[in-house]
Amino acid sequence: MMLGREVKKIIFFAVLAMTLTMPMVSMAQSSLDGRLVGTEKQGDARMLAMGGALRASNSNTSAVYLNPAAMGMAHVYHLNVKYQYTGLDKLHNGGLAIVDSITHHILSAGVSLDYLRAAREDSDFKSLDIRLAGAVNIREVFFVGVTGRFLRVAHDVESGSVGPNRLPALPKNGDAMQASGLTLDVGLAAKLGDIVSIGLTASNISDTGSLYAPIELGGGIAALIKNIWLLELDLIADFTSYEKTEMALQLGTEFILKQQFSFRGGFDREFHFDVSSYSLGFGYATTRFAVDLGFKQDIEYIERFRIALGFRFFIG
Repeated sequence: MMLGREVKKIIFFAVLAMTLTMPMVSMAQSSLDGRLVGTEKQGDARMLAMGGALRASNSNTSAVYLNPAAMGMAHVYHLNVKYQYTGLDKLHNGGLAIVDSITHHILSAGVSLDYLRAAREDSDFKSLDIRLAGAVNIREVFFVGVTGRFLRVAHDVESGSVGPNRLPALPKNGDAMQASGLTLDVGLAAKLGDIVSIGLTASNISDTGSLYAPIELGGGIAALIKNIWLLELDLIADFTSYEKTEMALQLGTEFILKQQFSFRGGFDREFHFDVSSYSLGFGYATTRFAVDLGFKQDIEYIERFRIALGFRFFIG
């Protein structure tokens, strides 16, 4: 009888705990869904596989998106044709990026073009993102870069829709929420010896008033060991997407085997949404081209995942 009463107590308190926590779970799901379609950071498969942590190291075409100064940290001339898909949002992203740090020994240049489209039952989203980047290296030690960005977004969410900062997601224009305009990123990077490097990026410093181009400050520190093992830690402060400044932490690693095979992994923590994700990736390179695969998965919400595929062509 005593055992039966204890079992009943355990069942009662378990049901009570589930009842009390159900609203919190619902709020968490609602908060996650408040992260509007298309607000995830753009990039390539390598960036995705490394958790987005590439602000302080040679990032090839990722530099156009994360830190333009990093374009000058390695001598490359790459054309990256890419495709990405985000589950839950049903978001398709096709695009290309080019980085040239070979033609001139001091100056580097990059350009990217991304078209995004999501057609869910409850909404339709499309976006055009064009970036033009330039960088200068000073004695192969210090690097300074600037990226100009044109963004055009259209989303048929209701006019009363707001983002996590409780402000309208986009201005109203006819039957759709639309925004378009120009903004600017500024980046710095430095090599501290043969192994350690650091990077800093101020993103969207000309405020667009849109959740799709928030004002951010991101910094990172990286270590490249024997030119085959890369480790990086990045911290990002978002000043405008939420009601107060929120932070994100990103970790990334890459191991290169026989100068052909790249194995990548990453971790991303978004403190506002209380959500973590892990990422994995693989790359295979020849003398003329490379293939990159990336996968990112939210730990708390299995339905939100992201896959990326990229083909890099080595022009020079």
